[in-house]
Amino acid sequence: MDKQTVAEINLIDLLFYIKKRLWIVLVSGAVCALATLLVNAFVLTPQYTASTRIYVLNRASDAGIDYSDIQSSAQLAQDFEVLITGRNVTSQVIRQLSLDMTDGQLADKITINGVTDSRILQIDVMDSDAKRAADIANCVREVAKEQLVNIMEIDTVNVVYEAEQPVNPSAPHTKRNTILALMLGVCISCLALIVLFIVDDSVKTEEEIERYLNLSTVGVIPHSNSILKANQTRSKKRQVRGKKA
Repeated sequence: MDKQTVAEINLIDLLFYIKKRLWIVLVSGAVCALATLLVNAFVLTPQYTASTRIYVLNRASDAGIDYSDIQSSAQLAQDFEVLITGRNVTSQVIRQLSLDMTDGQLADKITINGVTDSRILQIDVMDSDAKRAADIANCVREVAKEQLVNIMEIDTVNVVYEAEQPVNPSAPHTKRNTILALMLGVCISCLALIVLFIVDDSVKTEEEIERYLNLSTVGVIPHSNSILKANQTRSKKRQVRGKKA
């Protein structure tokens, strides 16, 4: 029972300790959020994502489409990604669009996703220039169509829709990042206050003396800057009066 009581009292003390220093928590969260907002707004370069989709038909006959066709195509999604982001595609795209980048840099901009339970592949291209992102996506699609047919012996690849120039940036996520930074600042400051509370073993009040040392206090000797200043002021006045006398 005693241990439980002490634990409850410590928790209450901790809550009051944090409450008295709530301004530190709020300022820390605000500083982190403001810093993140400024970095996202003025430091990071906005990125735009353009998307295009192709329909991959991979079957041996024209008898019809069954679930096995869809399942096998879904399993080949990774093969499609390796091929589409390979040098056979990226080198041609760089040459056709006269891009000032390497094959690896272009491949990093391309993401391939398979639409669930379908033979549709989505090609996403992220770039700092909205128009260039759309141009790259459409060029990658056209070059990839030839490679898929020739190398993987795909029957045909049809265009579902072309990439259009994006209007709004897809990154950075300023609002989300700011909220996360606010939460992170609050959590870090609270954690720091908890650590300071735990490592602080000084006794500050009569109640703490009785609680931790099991001793009763006889009296309290006041000691503060205001008292010291008052004593210093009286001493100076006495010295002035003595000189006048």
